[in-house]
Amino acid sequence: MFTRGAKGPGGGAAAAGEFSFLGAEVQVTGDIDTPGQLHLDGKVTGDVRCGTLVQGTSGEVRGNIVAGEARIAGLVDGAIEAGTLSLDQSARVTGDMLYETLSIAGGAEVEGRFKRRKGAGDGSGPARAKAAEAATPPLFAHEPPTAEAAE
Repeated sequence: MFTRGAKGPGGGAAAAGEFSFLGAEVQVTGDIDTPGQLHLDGKVTGDVRCGTLVQGTSGEVRGNIVAGEARIAGLVDGAIEAGTLSLDQSARVTGDMLYETLSIAGGAEVEGRFKRRKGAGDGSGPARAKAAEAATPPLFAHEPPTAEAAE
């Protein structure tokens, strides 16, 4: 009903290359989950998870967003997690944002915290913790006596 694109021979689940559109007249109560692209001009009360999200100026999400790429131009009342996050000048966001790449246009309104998500190349949390552990000697480590201490 909301998708446009070719389906596989068995008419199976949406492929990553498909495009879904929710018009301004559409109101959804519940979560949306698609691996493909989603253009959202309507209102969603629930979480949105997709490969790519493009939210129009009339779009409204009252829930959390998780996307590989997100371009926000409407209202979001919830947290956003995206690899690439773009906030247009008409964006109004209340919630924390986790991102790898961020762009914010002048005029965007944000009430929340920003946190850069580091990829594997930047040193993930476990990799950084392991490096810090290796660099810090234990507090009560037994050290072999030095020549000065033997005298």
